[in-house]
Amino acid sequence: MEVRYTTDRNSIRQVEYDFVQSAFGEILSAWCCEQMDRSGVDRERQLCFATFTPYLGREAVLAELRALFPSATMTKIDSKEDIITTPPQRILLAGTQFRIDVWRALLTIERGKTTTYSALATIAGHPTAVRAVATSVGRNPISVIVPCHRIVPASGGVGNYHSGAEIKRRLLEWEAR
Repeated sequence: MEVRYTTDRNSIRQVEYDFVQSAFGEILSAWCCEQMDRSGVDRERQLCFATFTPYLGREAVLAELRALFPSATMTKIDSKEDIITTPPQRILLAGTQFRIDVWRALLTIERGKTTTYSALATIAGHPTAVRAVATSVGRNPISVIVPCHRIVPASGGVGNYHSGAEIKRRLLEWEAR
């Protein structure tokens, strides 16, 4: 999978989205269809947002998408692409450099494995910023693909998850198989 990063969320001008059913519940998946880099070159379609909707609701999750890409035109499409069964070829992570550091570190955690917030902070290069790292984990815009569900509290249990602890528990059990 090709991963691209940007700290310029306003450079995203066109986003297509759909509500898609998965084995773990409905997901709002969004694809950036155009990103102009600094040299004016168009980039190809890339997944830029994916979050389960049952816990927060469709409207709240759609509002998160709109807030993430405030300059983008949002277009509802009928894609039915299940990103869990068919992972995307390209993703785009848009956020601050600190958050990008954390999300890049999340991508190093292997399927079926978990780690703690403290260990992730070290991997991300910010060992003294555990709380800020935890906040960045919670702000991960591409659930499942960027595996924030693999971060667990040092005290045990599955901990919190933006889409609800039950979905997190189910994802971890599925990946452990």
